[in-house]
Amino acid sequence: MDEKGWRLDEGRIIGGLIVVSGIILFFNLWARSLENHDYLRYAEVAREMIRSGDWIVPRYNGAVYLDKPPLLFWLIALPSSIYGSVTPFLARLPSALAAWIGVFVLFLWGKRMYGSARAGLISAGILFSSYQYFSQARSAKTDMLLCLFILLAFYFFYLGYETIRRKRALFFLSSFFFMGMGVLTKGPFGFLMPFPILALFLIKEKKARMLVSGEFILGYMVLLLVALPWLLLFVRRFGLEESIALVRATHPLSRQAPFYFYLIEIWGQFAPWSLLLPWLGIYVWRERFEIWHSGESLCLIWFVLLFLLLTIFQVRVSRYLLPALPPLALMLGGRWKKKVSYFFLCFMAIVLVWQIREIIWMRKDLSHSPGRVLTMEIKPLVEGALLHGYQLDISTLEELNFYFDPVVPLPLVKGLEGLSARLEKGRKGWVLMPERVYKTLPGQESQSFTFIKKIPYKKERLVLVQTN
Repeated sequence: MDEKGWRLDEGRIIGGLIVVSGIILFFNLWARSLENHDYLRYAEVAREMIRSGDWIVPRYNGAVYLDKPPLLFWLIALPSSIYGSVTPFLARLPSALAAWIGVFVLFLWGKRMYGSARAGLISAGILFSSYQYFSQARSAKTDMLLCLFILLAFYFFYLGYETIRRKRALFFLSSFFFMGMGVLTKGPFGFLMPFPILALFLIKEKKARMLVSGEFILGYMVLLLVALPWLLLFVRRFGLEESIALVRATHPLSRQAPFYFYLIEIWGQFAPWSLLLPWLGIYVWRERFEIWHSGESLCLIWFVLLFLLLTIFQVRVSRYLLPALPPLALMLGGRWKKKVSYFFLCFMAIVLVWQIREIIWMRKDLSHSPGRVLTMEIKPLVEGALLHGYQLDISTLEELNFYFDPVVPLPLVKGLEGLSARLEKGRKGWVLMPERVYKTLPGQESQSFTFIKKIPYKKERLVLVQTN
């Protein structure tokens, strides 16, 4: 099909892209549990938000949780409150929807930048089928949301820069709006990642004055109007001094790696399309003067500067590369637009591999999900009574909190003395503890409990006892 034929069938192409990517993304999205520490933590914060009715202060196991701003928790909690509980599907839904929208946006951008629907389709397909994008689309984390908002911020900036002045302000305001949404997703990174790239692009274009133009000043105001209300409501709840103390007590960034970490990770995270990076690098170098004086230079600056910023930043995690993948997909799609047949063959093979990998994980998860298995063992015995955990590790508490019951909390008991007296009169009291801890209980204290059952769990055994 020639380019004219592609333009005539553009509606079908867009519809096919939306339907096919949606089917692939949402296939068995509900099948795996949330055993990973981060997945459970974010889902649990959303669950406690629903249970408490407090949508301003995120809480995790009852304590204020400020490792991440609240947008992801809101997006999980909103449909979950309608459904009645937080499920693995609803916890992953924001990421899947963000990835779905991102694929469509990249198609539109590629089509506009290269004047070809084929380029847009290939760009979208490359991004969609890259390892990290596909994996993060099926996870309950903040990274895919942040990637979408950064992508939208750049896309609307590009539209504003390339369009006539009458519509420019609206596009620029939209760009800053999505930066604000990024701040609500992952804090200052939602602004500190895209804005220096936009600023450098304008400096390169000798239009740095736009940074203090009326359009941008309105944009800064829009960003603040999006990001500040939640912060002000939070400070109003706790006061300025206590709010600062809570932020200082938060340590969300702890993972470190060598400075060359991303030089290695990019090959796996953008796989298998990373095999084309040397070819892309040679092509960009040969056409560097033409690219540098075109709108495509935004993609080049986007990738290079973001990669450098991530490398300089001492906390290095592979998934932080996710916002750096769209510009690579765009540049590859623009140069592969005449290789549609080859692309489709590669795309179908890659997606098949990723789906087989997901199915293998699902089968393993269904038979090796310790949190769900433990819950199934305990629920028939406890019959809705309050379950206390004693000297359980944090991952066990997280799994029980999430799977045991959507409305019953699981407090950590710091000492067994007097536990029976603290339990509600007329109701059974239950305590779950590691077997090694149960064996060390003093004789007098152990007589306060009736042994019920030993339950295999991961690499140890847990003991369920009932108070006398």
